[in-house]
This record gives sequence, C-alpha cells and structure tokens, in this order.
Amino acid sequence: MSYSKHNTNKPGLNSIAVHTGTIHDAFGGVNTPIQPSTAIEYLNGHGTIPYPRNFSIPNHDAVAEKIAALEGGESALVLATGMSAISAGILAIANPGDHILMQSNIYGGTRAFVELLREKHHINVTLITSMTPETLSKNMTNETVLVYMETPTNPLLEIIDIEPITQWAKDHGILSMIDNTFASPVNQQPLALGCDIIMHSATKYLAGHSDLMAGALIGTSEYIEKCRKLSAIYGMSLNAVDLALLERSVKTIGVRVQQQNANAMEIAQWLQTHPNISAVHYPGLPSHPGHEIAQKQMSGFGGMMSFELAGNDTEFRDAFLQRLYMISTATSLGGVESTMTLPVQTSHNLLLPEERADLGIHEMLIRFSVGIEDVKDLIHDLEKALQ
Repeated sequence: MSYSKHNTNKPGLNSIAVHTGTIHDAFGGVNTPIQPSTAIEYLNGHGTIPYPRNFSIPNHDAVAEKIAALEGGESALVLATGMSAISAGILAIANPGDHILMQSNIYGGTRAFVELLREKHHINVTLITSMTPETLSKNMTNETVLVYMETPTNPLLEIIDIEPITQWAKDHGILSMIDNTFASPVNQQPLALGCDIIMHSATKYLAGHSDLMAGALIGTSEYIEKCRKLSAIYGMSLNAVDLALLERSVKTIGVRVQQQNANAMEIAQWLQTHPNISAVHYPGLPSHPGHEIAQKQMSGFGGMMSFELAGNDTEFRDAFLQRLYMISTATSLGGVESTMTLPVQTSHNLLLPEERADLGIHEMLIRFSVGIEDVKDLIHDLEKALQ
C-alpha cells in the first residue's frame, strides 16, 4: 500500500524518496513487486485494458508517484529516455503553427530536436540568448504556447532566474517547462517557483548508477494524461525491470546528491586555484555570474561543473584525460562514479561548429560529473593528471 495515502504529515525529502509510491506485495515485502508480464488479463472489472505500453503496470505507478512527490507535483509519467520526455512533453502542448520560446544555451539533444519541430511538425521555435521577461516579450507572438528553459545549463552551468520567467508566462497565458536534470529535485523545486512542467533525464540523478535510461515528466494530472496518450502511441514506455531499478535508485537520491554537492563544492574551489585551469563554471562559487540567483532558488549547487584547461593544446587535454585513474572519461552524468566528457564530442556534437562557438563551447571545455567518492581521492587524481 502506498505510504503517501496514509501519511498525514508532510514528510521530508528522504522519507518521500524511500516510501512514497511503494506498493507492498501480498507477502509483506517492502519493495514494489516487478510486473514483467506483457500479457495481462483484462476481464478484471477495472474498466481499462492493461498493457505496459500504456503505462498501466504497478511498477510505473509506483515510481511515477515517487517522482511526482519529490517535485511536489500532481502527477508524473516515466518514459524510456530523457529525449522521450522532452519530445512528448513539448508535443503534448504544441501543434502545427504554434510557437515556442526556447533558451538557446541548452542541451544539444534539445537543440537538435528544434530542427525536427520546425521541419516535421511545422512548429516555430525562437531561440533566446538571454532568457528574461524583456526578451520574451520582444519575441513572443500570438501563437506562442510554451516557454522552455534549462537551469543550470548543460554544459556551462549558466543560471536562469526562474520566477520572473514563470510569472511572465502566467501573465500571458503561456505554459512554462523546465529541464531540471542537472539540479535534481534535491537541489531545485521549479513547481514551487511557478513552473508548470518539469522534465528530467532520469538516466542521470534519479537513476544515479549509470545502468539504465529513462525520462520523466511532472505536471498537472490533466497534462500528464495528454502526455500518456501521446507517449503510448509513440511507444515511449519503460519496461518493468528498469522501472524497478529506477524506483530502487530514487530511494537514495537524497544522500547521493548531498554528497555530490559537497564534493563538487570542494573540487571547484580547488580547481579555480590551479595554474592549468583558466575557468571553472560552478554556481556554488561566488565568482560565478549566476551565484546569487542560484543561492536564491537552489537548496544545493549540484554535482555538475565544467572547467576550461588553459591554452589551446588539445594534446595536453587528451593526455590529461588519459592520466586520470579514478575519474572515467565517459558520456552521461549523475552517477555515483565521477566522469568527465568533452561537450564538443558528446552532448553538443550534433551542433554545427559555429553554433557551439556561439554558445561558448570549445575544445578545451571539459564537463565534470562529480561522484560520491572520497573527495581527497578525486583531488589527488586531478592533481596528478594536471601535471
């Protein structure tokens, strides 16, 4: 039985992560049982035909309820990947002829999806360099239906002031949607800041162990139902085994992210003093241009950062990455293990070189996902590799 249906007090984040949504089985097991069947009896009087592609299995409901509660939302939908969540979340709102205002310095996959929206769906998208109420007003049209943003951004950790954007959207009858992947529900609660819809690449901090792919959408029950119908047709559902793994992983998101926050803060402070580092992008540093806004709207600064090696020597860059022994050079992020990647080769490789240059993404920029290892070991690894 779901914990949230019996709890009368407002629980803390870790209690929500562990208990909310969990379905106890008939034998008293404390974990939601896995329902892997794709053939399910439907003459059961429930009124709906159960089929996993329709997001109608207990494993989905359990983890969706948990994620919705973590973000303070009415309802959630768990999908196969982060890009499934992005595409379903947008297409459930925008129709041919509609217009979207979107932040330009955003995840490369989202930027690539913009071209698909324009060419295949005939949805107009205006990319905004500076996401402020003033620039939104200048670029809105009578057909604008959505404002889409991401903060902190991938990979430069730029910070958008959420509340003025969501208030502007409400004043104009426009929905607002945010990619909250980098922050996670532990560090940022966009619904409380007026946002209508939250998107996660659940592959990252929600899953947290680099062993599954998933996406999530959080919003009103009405909106999530629209996403559910669309996503079922497009086949975006997640299988029961991965849903069970995701639920298991979400239970520890609080302790994982809090450790990653602490490690990242200490490492960022150390990196900014190193002679071979020309810049560190981390919102927890007072030198970061978005630091004050991050302090206002985030409860923690996150485990993500990026930094720039001094000079333009890509051979030194490659040698640095190869000398690392604990930190892996790997795609993705948010896992318990620390990883680094080159955005020009991974997250933003779908963009044209001139588009990357406009965003400030260059060959010496390294994105760093800080894990939960002992911070002294991570700093030792960096120190040896930077020699």
